Amino acid sequence: MKDFKQFLRMVGLVAMLLLAAAGVGLTGAAPIHQKRERFIDTEPKTEQVDEKKQEDKQQLPQE
Repeated sequence: MKDFKQFLRMVGLVAMLLLAAAGVGLTGAAPIHQKRERFIDTEPKTEQVDEKKQEDKQQLPQE
């Protein structure tokens, strides 16, 4: 029984390796490099937030 379990594990491992190799063969390998142009402009970009005007309320004079 111990030998049978070991045999099943080995068959499972081989099956997973074959499926992985077939998947890479069909779809192609994933790219591992990034383009430098994407990272050249790294300065933060922010947008100005406009505040609503309050016309109804009167402002108190400052002393």
